[in-house]
Amino acid sequence: MNFSKYILCFTILAGLTTAFQSCVEKEDLDRLSDAVLASVNSLTFEAQNPKDRIITVYADANWVAEVPDWVTITPLEGKGVVDVTVSVSDNMREGAIDNPRTATLVFKGGTLASRASVVINQEGDKYRGVKNYNVSELSKLENGTSVVVTSALVTALTDDGFIISDKQSGSAIFASSKRVVAIGDEVVIRGTKTADKTKLSLIECDDVTVMASGTSVTYPNPKDITETIDAYNASTYEYISVTGHFVGSTVTVSDKAKNSINVINVSKVPQLAGLNGHMISITGYFAGGADNSIRLIATKAEDKGVLEVIYFSDDFEWLAPWAEASNAGRTVENDGSGSAPNIHTVEALKTTLLPEFERRGYTFVCQPETTTSVYIQNNYLKFGRTDVQSGIVLPSIDNIPKGAKVQISFDWAPMVGGTRKFDQVEIVVVVTNGENSVEYGPVGHTFKDEIDVLSWLHADIVLENATITESTKITIRTKVWGESSSTNGGTKIYQRWFIDNIKITNVD
Repeated sequence: MNFSKYILCFTILAGLTTAFQSCVEKEDLDRLSDAVLASVNSLTFEAQNPKDRIITVYADANWVAEVPDWVTITPLEGKGVVDVTVSVSDNMREGAIDNPRTATLVFKGGTLASRASVVINQEGDKYRGVKNYNVSELSKLENGTSVVVTSALVTALTDDGFIISDKQSGSAIFASSKRVVAIGDEVVIRGTKTADKTKLSLIECDDVTVMASGTSVTYPNPKDITETIDAYNASTYEYISVTGHFVGSTVTVSDKAKNSINVINVSKVPQLAGLNGHMISITGYFAGGADNSIRLIATKAEDKGVLEVIYFSDDFEWLAPWAEASNAGRTVENDGSGSAPNIHTVEALKTTLLPEFERRGYTFVCQPETTTSVYIQNNYLKFGRTDVQSGIVLPSIDNIPKGAKVQISFDWAPMVGGTRKFDQVEIVVVVTNGENSVEYGPVGHTFKDEIDVLSWLHADIVLENATITESTKITIRTKVWGESSSTNGGTKIYQRWFIDNIKITNVD
């Protein structure tokens, strides 16, 4: 509850008190309050030399305080609106800073309902008295437990941390940290045991110290899940392997399998370079899964041969951190329902995700040009809104041989509105060289209003006789472009659509 709400509540309480005061017996004027509020829910103090804090207590009559033994307040009781000074003692034990501590300060009225609680936190040394743990013990600890691990070996890397393993047992867990380490480093870590949204354990590291480097890593025998991928799940960072078709960061076992592998550390596995479009056998640590995708922190890959020549691909799985942070939905999978934050107007996306698109070489186009209508989903993109059309321009591609016959493929879907009407969207690919543009397509849909359920569609468009060089601009957008209700007799134009899994391949 914010300050203005406190004032409103107190004003109402004060008014009621004034209205009935003439009818109240003198002894009732000393009654405990029927309503008590505090201006804050919590306070945090330094471990040493903590500064006093002042809060306000609001009540319609008398109140008293219930105070933890290491907390001091002045006054201890009051009537009506009172400023209260809160003090705490130094958090010390035997001449050294003690563990962090927490207690609850309570301002009480006359009933259990008329209580205002303020959580008092004081900083401290969270590692004082903490035992040293082996990696094999960590996943069994309660979330929030402070841990020190003195014998851990780095066995896999990601952009957000690394896998540590117990050399004796082979147990593994993820350590979330921006500290730069290498496979084979022996490290000491201090942090807090927690879990990700799939309930898979991990350690949020406060600090990481490299004690030795170049230690030989012996991985356990992997469990091959190729044949059982749709039934596979685990509660630990199990070491697994799978064989399938590798595109971007996805390994697909077969067209019939519902689940696929999402390799979340492609840039950290040198063997994957140049294997886009190949059949591979990949090995690594299970790292959770959802929505028909099994996350894998890979350690190695083996080439099983070329299936297709891929010049460009993007499955947009790299959007995951932004999608999770912004609570982006999966609108296609949920038949038109889902949050879709605008990457141009949501400040956190505008300042971090939009520059990442630019770094990767993407640009976006809109009509009218002064508008923006590009949205993040989990993990794909949504385009367009009422009377606004938009599309995506791919990064520069410089590896297509002259005269090669190429095909662009992608998964897409139109939007379906709350009235169960599907947007009549058609998608085109525009190849531009200088002032010359060639339009390929369109591809459309046959969804029936009020009958069909929204789902993904696959498009393959051969770019016949297209010249594609480093300076070529390839745009995917709606065929309807630059139209609005003002150019359509007042009827609104809906050209909303989704895209995922873009790929450009050789089809000779």
